[in-house]
Amino acid sequence: MTQQQPQSPAKRSRRIHGAGAFDIRNVIGALLGIYGVVLLISYFLLSPGTDMTTGQAKDASYNLWTGLALALAAIVFFIWTKVDPIKIVEPAPGEAVQAQERA
Repeated sequence: MTQQQPQSPAKRSRRIHGAGAFDIRNVIGALLGIYGVVLLISYFLLSPGTDMTTGQAKDASYNLWTGLALALAAIVFFIWTKVDPIKIVEPAPGEAVQAQERA
């Protein structure tokens, strides 16, 4: 049987938390998602127009496929954030002062 060592007061006062909304993956995922939704909306609501050379209607499926790809990339970024969150360890107040004195 192993006994656990008592933790020092400095280790107990450390605070570990996640980056949350400030994680860059959340920002990138939100931007990609917004652009993807805008492209999907434009595919469904806007008329593609006509080609000036042939007089036929243009194919606007690039908005659909690009919008879907951006939305999928946004979902991947959000899942990545949930699966592997960034942990931030804040040192104890006394620890930070000691580290500055040594430098």
